[in-house]
Amino acid sequence: MLNVTVVQPSYFVGENPDEKIAQFLIEQLNDVAPGGLIVLPEYSNAGGVSDIESELKALPRAKLMLEKASEIAKYKRAYVAINVLECRDGKIKNSTYLFDKNGKAAFIYDKQHLPPSEIKLGVEPGNDTGKCQCTCELDGIRFAFMTCYDVYFNEQIEFIAKFKPDIILVPGYQRGERTDIIRAQAKLTAFRCNSYVARSSFSMNDEEHGGCSMIVAPDGQIIKNMGKDVGSISAEIDPCKKYMRTAGYGGDTVRNDEFISVGMCPDAFK
Repeated sequence: MLNVTVVQPSYFVGENPDEKIAQFLIEQLNDVAPGGLIVLPEYSNAGGVSDIESELKALPRAKLMLEKASEIAKYKRAYVAINVLECRDGKIKNSTYLFDKNGKAAFIYDKQHLPPSEIKLGVEPGNDTGKCQCTCELDGIRFAFMTCYDVYFNEQIEFIAKFKPDIILVPGYQRGERTDIIRAQAKLTAFRCNSYVARSSFSMNDEEHGGCSMIVAPDGQIIKNMGKDVGSISAEIDPCKKYMRTAGYGGDTVRNDEFISVGMCPDAFK
């Protein structure tokens, strides 16, 4: 069993919001239960700002946030997933780090799908291999990664489904998206991939937009959803649990993701 925690800060924090949000996230890291998994939202070092000048000024804070995540992972023997806007190897990247229980960066996922604002900022997509790398295995758990805008693209969801993940980590922002769409995206991703989804985002103080940091089960059921609350939620899960179903009415019991994959006919839709 694994205790999963997702964190949701407020987007409305007044003057110097990026500094206040970063401090809030550090406090949440300090409070995480030992031995589990904690997921932080997109832009942990640059949240709450949206102009290019402020985002660029926040880049150096990425180092502080990563050091803190590593420290907490090692001290509490926990997995920590943290997203930062950073300058790495001379390039601006939207990076999600997964730290192992020894505090080492076990994997770095570079956001593949970039919205116009990040393109304008100069963020570079993906990694240097020319092929998106968004899955890894750590301590027998298969992790997959999607960041905010990625969740709109079925191409990445289908790629991840082939990997048969156990947990999909989704640091998000989606400040203007409707809550019903956010819920639907998380539910359908979990259902298609037969995987838990752990999504962390920002509260917009609005019942109909943003927020919705949540933990979703492989059958698409939302286990917990923060709505517009601020703080964190946790749930204990079995990463090995999969949604089993009949292969059509009266058929044999099969994994849901395999039931879908077997029926696909991609050549018919080229």
